[in-house]
Amino acid sequence: MTASLADIQDLFQDRLLTGRADIAAHLTSGGPFLSVYDHAYVARLLDIMGEDFPAVHTLLGDDAFAEAAGAYVRGHPSTARSVRWLGARFRDWLGDTPPWSDLPVVADMAAFEWGLGLAFDAPDADVLGGAALAAVPPEAWPVLGFDFHPAFNTFELSHEVAPFQQAVAREENPEAAPAPFADGAQTWAAWRDGATCQVRYRALAGDEAAGLALLRDGGDFQTLCETLAGFGEADAAAPRAAGYLRGWVEAGWITGLSAPGLSWA
Repeated sequence: MTASLADIQDLFQDRLLTGRADIAAHLTSGGPFLSVYDHAYVARLLDIMGEDFPAVHTLLGDDAFAEAAGAYVRGHPSTARSVRWLGARFRDWLGDTPPWSDLPVVADMAAFEWGLGLAFDAPDADVLGGAALAAVPPEAWPVLGFDFHPAFNTFELSHEVAPFQQAVAREENPEAAPAPFADGAQTWAAWRDGATCQVRYRALAGDEAAGLALLRDGGDFQTLCETLAGFGEADAAAPRAAGYLRGWVEAGWITGLSAPGLSWA
């Protein structure tokens, strides 16, 4: 029985993704040139990994990066329609897979580059202005929840990778390999500036990172204050929360407010 065009296309895709040779039976002489497509497909995926992680490439060098990216692609073949998401698990894979797991700076660099990429091409959204906060009635504040901009994301770093990555982005030679932070792991944020469309990033204070994580998980302003109180003087928690919130709004991180059962103009 002759296979349909759709079946042939499915078999060809299966060949590229899994290496299965079922399609050979439907091709003249078994498809002697199939290996050309095998090489081209994998080569393109490796090109994409290099485009998404140029500083990881520089940090490892050509041969080691090809080895790492090749092993990753074989273990995590592209499953989305867009190859944009091919490297989504690269940071975790590097951190869990020997010998790369013995080089935590490499996983940190991948986390940083992926975070910048997410900020760069995330969908746009209208952001709140200071007037929106001023309009919130007093009774809504304890239960006030927040929606965050799609371009805003956070990630953990244990090394100062930003200077190295920025030198690579400028096509300059980095001065030195990234050094570990003296005080251990830090949470960093990346986002896209609404006025300039440039990607920004910075380290977060410990209490700020904890508060942001809580709010992004559905927490409210009262719980934010309680969380910050655990980091210092309880009486200073509410003003500190308000200060953080003002800075987040000015940075364009927040797109919406809500309070269960309450509404206001």
